[in-house]
This record gives sequence, C-alpha cells and structure tokens, in this order.
Amino acid sequence: MPQLNKLSAPPQGLSSGAQVILDMAKRLFAEQGFDAVSINQIARQANVSKANVFHHFSSKEALYLAVLRSACEETVGSLAETHSSGRVADDLWTFFSSQLAAMLGNPASAKLILREIVESKDGRERTLAEEVFAEYFSRLVGMVRAGQAQGVLRRSFDPALFAYLMLGANIFFFENHKVTAHLAEGGFVRAPERYSRDVFQLLLQGALADPEADHQAPGS
Repeated sequence: MPQLNKLSAPPQGLSSGAQVILDMAKRLFAEQGFDAVSINQIARQANVSKANVFHHFSSKEALYLAVLRSACEETVGSLAETHSSGRVADDLWTFFSSQLAAMLGNPASAKLILREIVESKDGRERTLAEEVFAEYFSRLVGMVRAGQAQGVLRRSFDPALFAYLMLGANIFFFENHKVTAHLAEGGFVRAPERYSRDVFQLLLQGALADPEADHQAPGS
C-alpha cells in the first residue's frame, strides 16, 4: 500500500451519497483489509459509479482515512461528552465503560481499527497516528492530567501511560473475551459491565494491600 498522504480536517456533514460510500467502504475494509478492496468493488457494492466515489473522496487512501476516522468516532467518540463534567473520576469511568460497550456494539469498526494498528506499514504509521488517533488519545490524556492537577490522581505516573492502559484493557477484552469465557477462571468476561468496573477500580486504586507501599516498586 502506498504511503497515506496527510489530509486536512475529517469530512464534516457528509451528503447522503458520500455516507453510503463511506459505510460500504467501512464494511469492505473491515472484512478484507485495505489491499484487497478496490474502488471498483466499493462503487459496485454501493451502487454508484467509480467517478462518484472520486467526486467525494480524492483517492482510495483518502477514503480509507475517512473510514478510520468514522470508526474511531463510533468506538471512542464518547470522549466528546465525557470531558466536560469537571468530575474527573466520573468522566474517566464514563469513557472507560462506554468505550468498551461501543466496541462490542460496533465490532466491524473495532476490528478495522485493530487491523490497521497491527498491519500498518509502508511508513503510514505516523500519518495514522496524527490524522486519526491523536485527537482522541490527547483528549483522554488531558482528562488524566486534569485529575492529577486537581489532586484526584497521583502525580507520580505518566498520564499518557494511564490512558494507554485504559485503552489497552478494553482492546484486550474485545480481542479475547470469546475465548477467555471458556476458561475456568474467565467468568469475569461474561459480564462486560462488571469487567469495566473491576478493571477501572484496579487502575484507580492499584492492587497493593497497603496504598503507601506503591511508592516502592516490587524488587526495588
């Protein structure tokens, strides 16, 4: 796949025709991956002409980035609502639990994003990071940093690491919950709401019996 060109802001207020193309492209890219899908295939499945696709999206790469942005909005768009109440712990919990629910509710979008994360190549990693994922990740890091500034969260850890662990916990659940549910000890994945609650508490409070002991890492 050629390197993706940087684009301006994501498309806003798509026409109904462009939305049909975007939705079909999202489904095909999620099922087959970027390289296996052609503009001709997208046009045929969307019941439009190839010229019509290029009228709305300048290239296959531009369409793919628009698809990834749309997929991100479906799976982490709740950040737009949660970063506003001023109650940091509540906001982080709302995002954490709603993101997992959104991933489970939009599996095609979640799979598309995860495939791109794993298979990204040909130097497009930076473009994807900056053009698709940066806004959402920076917003989540900002929420954690706000909690540290307010004294709700300790200041001794990297807020980006905390945000990374939040996202990672949800991604790992999404990728593995169907298999883990069959393990004798895997009952926690059969109730996503309970999983979200318990993992969030672990992230906020840690697993140490003595909260004061977290200042000394094991083995130090």
